[in-house]
Amino acid sequence: MQLHCEKVRSELREHVLRINPAVQPWVSRLVRLGYLAKGVIYTSIGALAMRVAFGMRGGRLTDPAGVLLQILRQPFGIALLTIIGIGIVGYAGYYLFEAIADLRCKGGGVRGWSDRSLTIIKSIAYGTVGVQALRIVFAGDRPSSDPQYPANAVMHFPFGWVLLVLIGAGVATYGVTQINMAWHGRADEDIDVTRVRREARWVLTLGRAGAAARGVILVMMGIALALAGANEKPSQAAGYRDVLSTLATTDPWLLAAMGSGLLCFGLYQLCHARYARLPLHHA
Repeated sequence: MQLHCEKVRSELREHVLRINPAVQPWVSRLVRLGYLAKGVIYTSIGALAMRVAFGMRGGRLTDPAGVLLQILRQPFGIALLTIIGIGIVGYAGYYLFEAIADLRCKGGGVRGWSDRSLTIIKSIAYGTVGVQALRIVFAGDRPSSDPQYPANAVMHFPFGWVLLVLIGAGVATYGVTQINMAWHGRADEDIDVTRVRREARWVLTLGRAGAAARGVILVMMGIALALAGANEKPSQAAGYRDVLSTLATTDPWLLAAMGSGLLCFGLYQLCHARYARLPLHHA
């Protein structure tokens, strides 16, 4: 059975890598648009948090859903949200398929599925943001920034508390991998490091600072989700805004550091749009 699954996955990977050359640029542009959208969202979160930390007017602690609503209030907000939604959904869909089809040849073992499952979790999380943006545009929805609501929805599933604990553990694990990458100075595998080092080495420094900051936030969010599940109290779930609020209460300098890190992460995503390296380009 395992050999059969490996054969099917290999055939699927080869089929995808032989995608029509006329389609490849469009897939690439859609993924790069997703990186640009991520960049806009995280630079906004980081910049607004820094304004709060330094007592400047116009600052606020927010999360991706809050940023989407702020963009809606801007000139051409509907058009911008449409572009952001399409970009992030396309980005999430591509990386979800990449993980399932194993385009990067991670394998089907424990380590391979562990790496691929983290990509799946990331894809689903970002896909949710993209869907929120499109629902604002086409359905007039106003997404909630309170993580209690999705946590409460998960709790209604059979053994929902177990599922919430597992989701929290997955988020925290992904956060740890981000911190580990930053500590060891490793870049994302989907960025053309050789080209970056030749053209703009400082991009890697941005990525390292951004990964560290986002990793800390994800660990705190994951722990909160796991505790919410273990205690069967969805109200204990925490999102970006809650984590930033906790840091602001603890020490404004912690908030400033985290805000600057998220700003770096956002700028890194904007650069990532230029230097992204997708497997289908190397068939």
